[in-house]
Amino acid sequence: MKTFITLAALAVFAGTGYGQMATLPPASTTDGVLINPIGVNAGTTHWDSTSSLGSFKVDSTTKGTASITTVAYNPLGLAFGTSMPSALQANLNTLNANGGTLRTIFLADSATWNDSLGYSYSGAFAGPQSFTALAKMQVNPAGPGPVNVQFGDSFDISFAIGAAANFDLWFQGENSTYGGDYTLFHPSNSSPIIAPGNAKWSQTAITANTWNASLNAYVDVSTYLIGLEDWRLDGGSDRDYSDSIIALQFYTLSGAPFANGAVPEPSTYGLIGAVSLLGLVALRRRMRKGEVTA
Repeated sequence: MKTFITLAALAVFAGTGYGQMATLPPASTTDGVLINPIGVNAGTTHWDSTSSLGSFKVDSTTKGTASITTVAYNPLGLAFGTSMPSALQANLNTLNANGGTLRTIFLADSATWNDSLGYSYSGAFAGPQSFTALAKMQVNPAGPGPVNVQFGDSFDISFAIGAAANFDLWFQGENSTYGGDYTLFHPSNSSPIIAPGNAKWSQTAITANTWNASLNAYVDVSTYLIGLEDWRLDGGSDRDYSDSIIALQFYTLSGAPFANGAVPEPSTYGLIGAVSLLGLVALRRRMRKGEVTA
């Protein structure tokens, strides 16, 4: 949160009790999920590329209150919307159906508040299945606390088949009373629920050249961006959706990146195989009857 629009929003949220978690959930390390530095993905031909993720490499010392839709944060001119794009939803569905890995990449932060980012297997931001990945994010070297997150920091969460059905990322506007807690994939679980929500989604994927250990090579990976708004519950919002910016990548159980719009589910492969087999049987019968020549 960097500025407010109006104090009139106070009346809107009267009686909500505000949804701020009293304490953050346990660190993701207790779940076996580590924060990885940019490492081999650094460089102008990889994540640092200004035609890719590197164009969003900003912090509060450089861009201030600019909106995610302006050239200051979005020089690529990507379209952002308040609804998750259908291709990304397809990726989530396939991740649950087939299993695989979701990678979350930190790109930028420009909030005065030290917001936090985490995840929940149950979909609820508080509870035994919720964990904190990036706590009280501080990017500005001149800020009140030590820098604890950098462009390109990422964490990978792996799922068995069916394990991602209720999974969600959550974002907390870090303030002891007025920050709120927001779930991204299922915004109705946010506390409080604020239309149109606290996330804006890139409506198309960008390509991020990424090191893939399973393939032992750099590969182009379809990557979706999310601009987050930490929203001051007692005073409205500047609605810039650039308080924190993250990116998502999807990988199969074998480690290969999803194609844009996900990959076929196992049932789809089974259907393709069944249809092919029936066609082959029919062809052989016709050949035996002399209806088709070799």
